[in-house]
Amino acid sequence: MGAMRAATRVAAAFLVLGLAAPARASSFPVFDGDPVDSSSGRPYPVLPGVPLILPQPNGKYDPPIVDSSTTGDVDLVVRAGTMMAGPSIPPPSASPRTAVAGGAPMASGSGIPFTVVVSDGSGTTPSGNPLLGPEMDGMPVLVAAFADLDGDGIVGPTNADDDGAADDARELQESDYLVGRQVAIFHNGVAQGTLYVWKGAPASAGGLRVVLTALAYVGPFSPSFFFGAVPDGPPIATRLPFFPRYDPDRVVEANGRGGRAEPENRLGIELEPAFEPPVDDPQLGTPFALPTDGSSATIDRVLVYGGPLSRMRFVRPSVAAGFPVGAEVPLHRGAGGALYEDLSSVDVPDNGPGATVPVRLVPVDALDNVTDPPPGAQATLIAGPGLVISSPDTDGDPGRETVPVSGADGVDVTLDDAGGMGDSGTGSTVTVTVAGVPVETLAVRFVPGAPTPAERPAITHAELAGHPDSVVVGHPMHDTVVVVVDDPQADAASVTGAITLNGSPTGTLLLHEGPPPPGLDLPPGQVFTGPIDIDPPATGMLELSLTARDVADHVSDPVLLSLPVYADGSPAVSALSLSPDSATAGKLLLTITARIAGGAGPRRITAQMDRGMGFRRIAGLNDKGRLGDAVPGDGTFSRRRMIRMPAPGSFPVRVMVTDRVHGSVATAPVELHVVGP
Repeated sequence: MGAMRAATRVAAAFLVLGLAAPARASSFPVFDGDPVDSSSGRPYPVLPGVPLILPQPNGKYDPPIVDSSTTGDVDLVVRAGTMMAGPSIPPPSASPRTAVAGGAPMASGSGIPFTVVVSDGSGTTPSGNPLLGPEMDGMPVLVAAFADLDGDGIVGPTNADDDGAADDARELQESDYLVGRQVAIFHNGVAQGTLYVWKGAPASAGGLRVVLTALAYVGPFSPSFFFGAVPDGPPIATRLPFFPRYDPDRVVEANGRGGRAEPENRLGIELEPAFEPPVDDPQLGTPFALPTDGSSATIDRVLVYGGPLSRMRFVRPSVAAGFPVGAEVPLHRGAGGALYEDLSSVDVPDNGPGATVPVRLVPVDALDNVTDPPPGAQATLIAGPGLVISSPDTDGDPGRETVPVSGADGVDVTLDDAGGMGDSGTGSTVTVTVAGVPVETLAVRFVPGAPTPAERPAITHAELAGHPDSVVVGHPMHDTVVVVVDDPQADAASVTGAITLNGSPTGTLLLHEGPPPPGLDLPPGQVFTGPIDIDPPATGMLELSLTARDVADHVSDPVLLSLPVYADGSPAVSALSLSPDSATAGKLLLTITARIAGGAGPRRITAQMDRGMGFRRIAGLNDKGRLGDAVPGDGTFSRRRMIRMPAPGSFPVRVMVTDRVHGSVATAPVELHVVGP
């Protein structure tokens, strides 16, 4: 198969992710026996070992159509190292090859030789037999490297690791972003080259496990097909950590606007997913997660070490909870398997000695990979005005400290404000020097001294009693705001709210302690209620920022309620229900039902569930009397599907309606309660 995924996310391009005029598949033995799309005359793109995956009639994989009767065979095999192909393709080596991050011109890195072999997909061996004919001579093949950043032995999202589904969002970083890429040219069914990887980990921690994959287009070169840069033909690939998009609108170019892709040209590659890699899907399972133990026949793996010490930098431990999706977050694997993120700034309370803030300083190479320092490495930390280094302090000077950096685990440093309450100014810095040269600066923001968590109230629940999904211009909203406050001294005195529309203030709220409206299921705590009457004059986003205050004037962190404001005629969603609404952990046949009215033009109606990483799509609802919908055309949309709930808990489910005029409207969620087996 062959199509690509967003990896380096840069603007330049190398391959054309699309299919044009039918290629002569019979000319290329690699396609022998492959299923052919009758509408195009081309072999279907199918990843090895994965069922045939097709788009919906609109060209989108939402959801993908899975044909389990057809499974992809082996077309390409990549191996780390330079090898002779034939009469067979050797398995991945028992001991992975090692390299140093970077390249010879930069960071004193070392290259990884690779060999790509075209395979006949024969079932006699896991890798198939090599096809060493001249049919593919001159065609480019891309070798792409992906890293196992969290060290769980898998590249990409998986629930088979110790963290289960909790770190799936963070594991998307492994499949979303390349750590190395290179093009080679086929000659007699073999392509060879050298790949340089820019991510590594300390050798003392075993290095960073990196997987090599390969992908190419097969067919004749045509000047009319993207200037002859790549063959006009179907894609083939090794296993990949995603199902790639091969949309003809996705264009990747090499060497400006013309000329064939060549290894000597620096390439910018944009690889995009057709859909998010599934995890424990009822039909597909987890088909795209790549093992790093050498057990997958079409791919290979290497260990990449950090390069020579270049400087020191501050980092913070990476936390899986709330990890963002869709943006690259640089992750650094350190000593003992620790996973770090960059730390550029830190808040220090300006309340006198005692409220210290710990930070960590680690040695890194020229590409910011954590690395092993040479013997005798040290760094000097210099605190700016209003700041002290409270630990370590070996010389009695809190403003300056020289620390030895003896290993990849670095040094723990503790910061504090100088002086008393509120006298350190607005900010300061910590500067790090090595051999007298500044190499790192940490920005410090001084924040007001705050009461301890044992003294502050906290808003544990907030809702509108009527559970509106949105507000409509010209239709005043009359409702009751309900807030539950947990205060250690049980002396919360009030709750206030600021109302804004598109960021502009439109009013305030004052809530008082009292009984809640009937029919609400609230957690324990002090209950505050108050009316809200508002008639937004324009479309946008209406937000209520709520804070609680106790008798000692301690203030809680704010809690935000948001409602979209639509023009009249926007879709309305009601009667959202789940059947069943409680179940035992494991596989569950769930039916989601909601009544939909209004909206402009075609509507897209989806159910979303939050399993700890934000709301994500689980099903598309329909009113066609199928897939769990009882009566066609009655305004009630439903979907029945099998889902997997691996752990007990309460999981919110909502329905999202999108039309071309009003955008998206989301319902208030209902809870799916899952208990242990």
